[in-house]
Amino acid sequence: MAVHMTTALFSGAGTTGAAVAMGLASAASFATSNALQHRAAGTVPPAVRRVLAVLGHLARQRVWVVATCISFCALVLHALALRIGSIALVQPLMLVGVVLAVPVRSALEHKAPRPCEIRAVGVTAVGLTVFILSINTESSGAAPGMPVTGAFVLGCFIVGLFALRASRSRRSAAAPTRQAAILGSGAGVMFGATAGLLKLVGTSVTTNRSGLPTTLVVLGMLVAAGLLGTAMNQRAYQLAPISHSMPMVNVVDIMVAVLFGAVVFGELPAHTPTMLALQLSALGCVGVGLRLIAALDTQRVDLAPRTMAAGQLR
Repeated sequence: MAVHMTTALFSGAGTTGAAVAMGLASAASFATSNALQHRAAGTVPPAVRRVLAVLGHLARQRVWVVATCISFCALVLHALALRIGSIALVQPLMLVGVVLAVPVRSALEHKAPRPCEIRAVGVTAVGLTVFILSINTESSGAAPGMPVTGAFVLGCFIVGLFALRASRSRRSAAAPTRQAAILGSGAGVMFGATAGLLKLVGTSVTTNRSGLPTTLVVLGMLVAAGLLGTAMNQRAYQLAPISHSMPMVNVVDIMVAVLFGAVVFGELPAHTPTMLALQLSALGCVGVGLRLIAALDTQRVDLAPRTMAAGQLR
């Protein structure tokens, strides 16, 4: 019995470690992809405003296609991490890409990080570390019900479409940074739903719990949520510097994904009021850190130097 418990312990630790490793690799890939996509989005003519039109214009640019390929690889790593780890563990790791953008930018410019950058990265890293160390890391393995899943995803689509409409209001149109923040929030909702659906697809395929029709329906929701989120995200990139939308995308993404895991998969991030309070405090710390990162000079936040021409990879 003691041998069995020891084996299970190391097996669980190995599974968690693998989920973390794949999650971090996915975050780094997404960060690179986002930087390249933002550069490509800056070349879209101002006359192109509709989100789908922006997406169609970008699809003809080689730099954006390369970024999308990197993003696809990141998505595969993300799916594998979600398959073996809980959403509450894997999804927050996506924030590592935002945190890494600041020191990587300084390294590329051969400059030491400024005190404000060190503070912003430090606050975010501390909050993220405390949150990850305090949450439930094991995947529940529970079979989610399709009615609950459908209702949750439908709610995400309603919120996402509402954000899209709000971004087109006169008040928002007068402030591009406000538009970008609203679109970033809506994209975060859709990406959070995408994370949950990605885990659901991986679970269904590897365990054969769902029939083919159900799997196809989930795949359809996954593609639709991903397309809507990507379109809103690209429009936000076109409107304002990346610092105004990326923090919103990531924070909302994590919140929705963790909620998806709790409601649909029964993966509660905490089991005691004390741990829940600690996690909420850690998320508050992360929010403060991301706000500090967003306030940094945009030239220092972007992952890649703007001196490189936008069409260099064409």
